[in-house]
Amino acid sequence: MSDVLSRLKKLTKCLHIYIAETPGRGFGIFAARAFAMGSTLVVDEDGDYYAGIMTLAEAEARGYDLSQDLFQIGTDAFLLPNANLDDFVNHSCDPNTGLMLTPAGYRMIALRAIAQGEELTYDYSTYISGTPERMSCACGAATCRGTIGAFETLPPALQERYLAAGVVGRFVATPAGQPALSVGADAERGAEARAGGEAVSA
Repeated sequence: MSDVLSRLKKLTKCLHIYIAETPGRGFGIFAARAFAMGSTLVVDEDGDYYAGIMTLAEAEARGYDLSQDLFQIGTDAFLLPNANLDDFVNHSCDPNTGLMLTPAGYRMIALRAIAQGEELTYDYSTYISGTPERMSCACGAATCRGTIGAFETLPPALQERYLAAGVVGRFVATPAGQPALSVGADAERGAEARAGGEAVSA
């Protein structure tokens, strides 16, 4: 596929989404129209989403910062910023969307009804587990936790909500230590294999 056609194909993923500045948080992405709860807002399944996967040790050896640069997709599998739309999604402790990994990429799902012009956010903790990653949070939500950390540190009721919606990385664990399965399990298993990591067995 030519570079032009490839770019046009990627643009079709964001017909109803736009990027704009957010107060004090750099850029964010916004809804250009209303979406109902359960709607799929973005589909990025071009097949190149998992390109460049590396282990945490490999990323840090190249000078990348865990909290600032990396997106965890497996027990020891990470992605760098790659100019995909999800790179611009800000965190919220009370998000209106969630990310669902698939074998070919990801889908962004509305966790509630979303109004036109509303910023789209997801909870970063749904893809953090087994690492020392911690970030301070000032998302402004009434339920702001003040810190973004591992999925296991979230209140049990919130964990259950995210798990039920299928917007949690397969590699994270429930408080009981059982693997938390979600859409994208095959993708994460394959990603970890390419990165040399180990998937949590079902």
